[in-house]
Amino acid sequence: NVSLDYDGDDEIGLLTNAFQQLVNHLKIYINDLNSMAYRDALTGVKNKAAFDISAQKLDDLIRLGGEEDTPQFAFIMFDCNNLKTINDTYGHGKGDVYLRAACKLVCNVFTHSPVFRLGGDEFAALLTETAYEDRERLLREFDEQAAAVNASASEPWERISIAKGLAAYEPGRDPDVAHVLQRADSLMYEHKKNSKMARQS
Repeated sequence: NVSLDYDGDDEIGLLTNAFQQLVNHLKIYINDLNSMAYRDALTGVKNKAAFDISAQKLDDLIRLGGEEDTPQFAFIMFDCNNLKTINDTYGHGKGDVYLRAACKLVCNVFTHSPVFRLGGDEFAALLTETAYEDRERLLREFDEQAAAVNASASEPWERISIAKGLAAYEPGRDPDVAHVLQRADSLMYEHKKNSKMARQS
């Protein structure tokens, strides 16, 4: 963030201008590197490395915050159903289409929340502030938008089926982010199991 503002016509001015151009190019290069390091190549959302950084910041807030500074946040875990079937039946290219469509749906609903691809077919959204307050409404909206997408889908890889689980941080119950994630993950797998049983019945 160095700014060199000498603009004389002498040798120092020429050297200053050259250094400023170097600084500007380095900033662009570093931003590109950060983008590659913390963004998922397939979907464009944040990746597991970015998720770990966000989780660590929340852990620091939990550890350092007093009663009046308790952070308010929730995680929603998402797991895309049927990815293996789509990959095996129609090819991995169609599986990628399915994952991008599922991720787009998550991002369309949780527009004010960072979305992370944790790997494979799992995603997570971090809800704070307004999104945290509206979390139940957003979950209902997610189901409504998923139903609308599926109603117009003509191919199997266009039909989105996502299991989800939401857990909000509870002081006294959750010593760290990992416990919140564990609860969200358990609820997500419970939803996945119940949905599978409903389809079979």
